[in-house]
Parts: sequence; structure tokens; C-alpha cells
Amino acid sequence: MTRRLNLVVLALSLICAFYPAHSGHAASAQRVTVEARVRAEVEKDLAPPYRPGEGLEERTCLDGRPVKGFQDEIAELWANLECPYCGIQEPVLAQRQNADLCIVVRHIPTQEYGESLKKALSYEALKKFSVNAANLFWDAVVPKNSLPMPVPYEGALLRVFQEAALAPEAFGEALTRDAADIVNQDIAAAQYRIFSTPTWVLAGIRFSACDFTAAQLPPALELAKKTRAGDNEAKERIITIITNGHMNEKML
Repeated sequence: MTRRLNLVVLALSLICAFYPAHSGHAASAQRVTVEARVRAEVEKDLAPPYRPGEGLEERTCLDGRPVKGFQDEIAELWANLECPYCGIQEPVLAQRQNADLCIVVRHIPTQEYGESLKKALSYEALKKFSVNAANLFWDAVVPKNSLPMPVPYEGALLRVFQEAALAPEAFGEALTRDAADIVNQDIAAAQYRIFSTPTWVLAGIRFSACDFTAAQLPPALELAKKTRAGDNEAKERIITIITNGHMNEKML
């Protein structure tokens, strides 16, 4: 009996000793796979010439300034308003702190949760009347934790109507006339290009799965500009940043 018990203990010890190494190997293999995919996507982004603002002439920056005629850097933020990592507070802060940067919100709603399309349309319609109201709506409806639970938007929309003294009839007109066109354009542009949210596009390079803070965005943009200019070290840093984002690790 004692001998049999000793054998069991030995077996358990061997399993416990093997398991961490095995898990570490699996994680390492996963990282290699993710990094290879990220590298391929970055190379794909660098292949065509970069045309800032192309197709965005009728859009506005996050603070309401028109993209048309903007002379400095333009960044795209691809988001889903039911993605818990797609908060609006840090992008708004980044826009406020960087006057030479135009952040353009773009939408990739999904059917996964059911209301992401309604939220995208409502956000774009609200922007026609008040950028602040639109951003308050975004902050109210986006999930605040990692659980992918949708937040009902009707109550948030009603509060925004009241605070902005917005007539529902005017909102409905903007919803069908302007917002639908914008969101449909984004859905079409996202095909085969945007695979996760949030995705920042900086100097034409997609930073997928990167929820940058306001402080992290300028350094990431600088790396993207250096990479676009042919700096290989900057390119390797970008690949690491995006890989870290996909692996839920510290990006910068």
C-alpha cells in the first residue's frame, strides 16, 4: 500500500513538474504564431503608398473639426460600441492634448451582441448636433468591464436628448440621412482589413487589439511614421506592440 502511494505521489510530482513547462511552451508557440501573422499584416500595410485622409474628406475629428483641409496627422480609431476595450475617454483626452492630430472614429459593428449597429448609428447621428453629447452617449453605453455584456442604449439616448435639448424628429432625420451612410461606408471599408477592436490606424499601419491610452498614442504614432520612412527598428517595435496587444500583455 505504501509503495503504491509513493508511486502515486511520484506520478503527481512528475505531472506538476511537467505542466508549467508544457504551458509555457504552448504560450510561446502561440506568440510565435501571432507575431508571424502581425508581421505579415504590417508588411501588407507598408506595401501601398500612404494617402492620409483618403475617403475621409466628409468626416470630422473627434473634437468636431473637419478632416477636409486638415494639414497634420490623421489617425483612425476603429471601434465597436459594445467592445469593453473601446472606451472613448482616453481617445477624447488624446485629441484634446494633441491639436496637431485628428482622430477619426470609424465603426465595425457586429451582430454578436445585437445593439452595436444601433449604437454606432446613434453616435454618428448625435455628432451632427453635439460632439460632446455623442461622446457622452458612447461613454454611457460601452461596457465598463471585460465581460462582453451589452449596455442598453435607450436610456442613455433619452438622457442625451434631454441634456442637449435635442428634438427626436431632427435626430431621426440625421439617423437616416447621414449616420446610415457613414456607418455603411465603414462596414464596407472594414472588410478583409479590420479584424479586432479597437484598431488604431497610424500612418497607414493597423495597430489591431491596441487600446492605447492618451499618453501612449503619440509614441505609437511616432513609431508608425518612422516605420513608414523605412526604420526597421521602429517596425520591429510596432510588431511587438501589436503582438502584445493580441496576447493581452503590456503594449508599451
